[in-house]
Amino acid sequence: MNEREALFRRLAAACGSHGAAAGEPPPGEAPPATEGDRVARFAEAFSAAGGFLLRGPVEAILSDLGEMLRAEGVTALFFPEDDAAAREFAMALVPFGPFTLTTGTEVRGGGAAVTAGFRTAEAAIAETGTIVETSAGGKTLLPGMIADVHVSILSAASVVARMEEALAAFGADPPRNISFLSGPSKTGDIEQTLTVGAHGPKKAIALLLPPERTE
Repeated sequence: MNEREALFRRLAAACGSHGAAAGEPPPGEAPPATEGDRVARFAEAFSAAGGFLLRGPVEAILSDLGEMLRAEGVTALFFPEDDAAAREFAMALVPFGPFTLTTGTEVRGGGAAVTAGFRTAEAAIAETGTIVETSAGGKTLLPGMIADVHVSILSAASVVARMEEALAAFGADPPRNISFLSGPSKTGDIEQTLTVGAHGPKKAIALLLPPERTE
């Protein structure tokens, strides 16, 4: 119990109450957000940052995702070789094309094709609408760095309330690289004019799935 909690308990006792029960927040402090609350807040913040969120079963969102990618002129899809969910999505989208599959190495080598990079995210932060992707286990961050459109695959269960919770999940062995992605890449460095896609993807899409889809 910290000093603040102890103070509230002393005040409650002085007012004839026994104070908050174990596990309950002190008076004046909001209760922990539910998964539904966190997801709703993430969706609002991510959209406010310029991102596009698609929710629901895979079968329901594939058509919408294909349409969004076609509207951006995407013709090539790539994903990390060790990311089974990203591979599944990219391959399932080919019939919605014209899409072909490529690799991060080929995209990094340059080419005329407009690309979409798929990747499963480790977490999302509701407070800021931020997607968290890391190099833990040797994972590549290329889909969120070099693609024209970045598609993040996200489990609803991985949405946390705040940055501290996302970082705490890495414990004493944090990954070497962590990407915090809040909407598309933007800069105002050039004559104070907002430019989208200057240093990374010009469109950010999050696929928010039921927990069992990304386990």
